[in-house]
Amino acid sequence: MARPTDWWILFLDKDPLPQDPDNLHLWSTLYHTFADQVDLVRGGTVGLMGDPALTGWLGQSGQAFFDALTPYPSMLGTATAAYREIGDALDIFSGRIRNLQPQFDSMCNQCLDKFQAVMADGGLPEPDAKRLIMNPDQLTGTLMAVASHSSLGSDQFLSTAADKIRAHVIDAADLRSGQLKTLISQTATAHKAFLDAIHDATAMASQITKQAGGKGTDAADFGTRFAAFGGATADLAVVLPGSAGMDFEDGMVLDPAAGPDGVPDWWLSLSDEERAHYWQTNHGIAGLLGSVLYYTAGTTPPDVTSPKLARVLKDAYIRPGEQSQIDGDGQLSTALDSELDTGVQVGGKWHINKAASVLSGLTKLLDDPDSGLTPQDQIVAASMATRLWRSILGQDKTGTIAQMLKDNPGRATDLENTLKSAMSSPSGRAIMGDQGEYDWTAGNGLPKLPPAPPPGALKDGIDGGDIEPGGELPEFPEIDPLI
Repeated sequence: MARPTDWWILFLDKDPLPQDPDNLHLWSTLYHTFADQVDLVRGGTVGLMGDPALTGWLGQSGQAFFDALTPYPSMLGTATAAYREIGDALDIFSGRIRNLQPQFDSMCNQCLDKFQAVMADGGLPEPDAKRLIMNPDQLTGTLMAVASHSSLGSDQFLSTAADKIRAHVIDAADLRSGQLKTLISQTATAHKAFLDAIHDATAMASQITKQAGGKGTDAADFGTRFAAFGGATADLAVVLPGSAGMDFEDGMVLDPAAGPDGVPDWWLSLSDEERAHYWQTNHGIAGLLGSVLYYTAGTTPPDVTSPKLARVLKDAYIRPGEQSQIDGDGQLSTALDSELDTGVQVGGKWHINKAASVLSGLTKLLDDPDSGLTPQDQIVAASMATRLWRSILGQDKTGTIAQMLKDNPGRATDLENTLKSAMSSPSGRAIMGDQGEYDWTAGNGLPKLPPAPPPGALKDGIDGGDIEPGGELPEFPEIDPLI
């Protein structure tokens, strides 16, 4: 549903929250992903510094290598914290926008309905109706002033329409006085909390510059530091081929782009033990790999090594020999997308429960240490789980699926339990979020974002300020890379 544009009805000269929460959430994912990559580099740097074979073999250059490298773990740790701070801020801000936007929209639309009723019941032109609806404290005088403009005639307007109009104007005024100031205060609080988090992250990033700047042993680039500590350039070329004189950070940051087989090269470069460690200790990895949708195209499942994964994937694709009844690849997620869009079954059945079941199976495989998933298998599973979850969260445009689930309580309960079970696994939470983030009270098993918290529930310790109707709301800032 399109958002309203006539914000003047709320004494606002613009949309109080024009941001797209989905876009903010995407930015949050990107910042968290980059933070994870920097943290991987930090861990590798620490391991390199502690490798006795390397430092012992290089002799004096080995000590110079160690000394030159010393600031970088701290710098990379600070950078990780800064990027995570921004990612967290974007995620929180996105959630607050999701909560506040519907409340602003509802209030605006309700007041606009009252405005339309004033014109219709009073037979008034738009300027006169606007004058009435926007000046409730001068209602009696304004009614007398506009009576002669009514198509009903002045006498009939005052005798039959005035009381109706009075009720419409008072209703609109009550809506604005009862909720508007609270919503604007909450909006200002959310903006300020976000801006404060950006400020804190920037302050952290500035420490990186202070930690390494200048010349010689205080230089920022690794080659200059190595030489200043007495290291031989030839030895450096042996340790880091082609990297002498290169900024060390630039040389170490992992490339998030997919390799020739669709799998990020840095993920393939890790050992099985390292991948298992990061998968179990950093749930964001599942969300990151799930964003690589390379494998989810086509009408047949991709080749995978794990028999368990192959069995689960069979239910996400068209059966061999079958013809798709819908446009596109005919996959399970595509069928669900079509049903949510049109309210019409695909192939004579609804697919929402099956999509949830396959999604749950995929998330459990991702966290099962005995599933035997290869790096490519992990990408496939996370990608398909992500695609199914995006479909499940799609807008039920006709309301048909929600009603079908309400009419079948057992099916609705099964859907809710399946989705909550998927969210109970680490990878499920990374891809879907925590079950506590959603409202499950609709009785149809479908998750939805909860209503906005009551006034004063945003306990972030920040004063929302006194912004009166018509006052300027903070602008969403441009996000620039920290380093």
